[in-house]
Amino acid sequence: MSIENWQSELHLAWQGQLGDLVTSLVCAPDGRGWAASSAAGEVVWNHGLGELVVLQSPAGDGAISQMAFSADSRWLAAGGQAGKLAIWNCDRSDAALPPQLAATIDIDEWIEHLVWHPTAPYLAISYGAQVQIWDVLTSTKIAAWQLDRSSVFDLAWHPSGDRIAAAGDKGVQMWSAIEPNAPSDHLAVDTTSLKLAWSADGRYLAIGNFDRTLTLIDWQQPDEQWTLQGCPGKIRQLAWLKGTDPPSLAVASGETIVLWTLSADATTWNGLSLSGHQDIVIATISHPIAPILATAGADGYACLWTLDGQIEQILNLPIVSGFTVINWHPQALYLAAGMRTGAIGIWIIPA
Repeated sequence: MSIENWQSELHLAWQGQLGDLVTSLVCAPDGRGWAASSAAGEVVWNHGLGELVVLQSPAGDGAISQMAFSADSRWLAAGGQAGKLAIWNCDRSDAALPPQLAATIDIDEWIEHLVWHPTAPYLAISYGAQVQIWDVLTSTKIAAWQLDRSSVFDLAWHPSGDRIAAAGDKGVQMWSAIEPNAPSDHLAVDTTSLKLAWSADGRYLAIGNFDRTLTLIDWQQPDEQWTLQGCPGKIRQLAWLKGTDPPSLAVASGETIVLWTLSADATTWNGLSLSGHQDIVIATISHPIAPILATAGADGYACLWTLDGQIEQILNLPIVSGFTVINWHPQALYLAAGMRTGAIGIWIIPA
């Protein structure tokens, strides 16, 4: 069956519109709302399927690059081209009330990446070759590091929160969050590393590289590495699937998703190509509970896949445009996605 003729079972329950390309769409971990940002610099909030509430209007000084909620859902952070780190307080008795701006920190550089500590109110950001850790309770910078001769291409906290990894030229640099002044560790890769993803249990680190290879490291035996080939294009996103044993990793590469699964004897990774998109796969994310994968492409379609490579459902908005972001509600109540046109859609998951 062609992608155009597929009839989705999901119900498009809500649509909204931003003023420019949707750059980020994030759901609060407690499930009480979501936020989105655009290339025009606007930030909006919605407690579910209600009206959009503007948290930040377009200011004309650049796009928002990334947003993220803290693990306890109390804080929402946004940063981008303007070089300002905005922090909103989401700690409210009424879930319908929007977050309140708590602090604006001048970084004076284009904030390219930001990621919250898994348990503490610490936010890691990067710009250029710099990595900084901020305590949002006090708006204080508590650690700062720099990559040697390389920009930072991605950031990832270990799930335990005791270290943070930065992808750059010739591999990954690792710093201790417990001892910020301790020497860093370097995980060597022959090429530039672009993407990072820790498995939920913290055992495996996936590294997507510029030469289209994938490096996988068993953190219990960090000297042993797998270098996997077979990705047909630039590696744009990595996603560990939930509820899989042995572990499975989805890699968005060109128009294809490559699903890598560890063998039963834990010696090799076996790849399965998932074909269906007709343009570059922009976003890949695991279902929060079940071993189901959601992908979104520049072709204007979002797909739900099973582990055997079958498309379960295909979604699109009435006016087809390229998707830019996709995200699940943390309890899988809905799937939300944003597009190049600034359109946002939310599909309700059937009970």
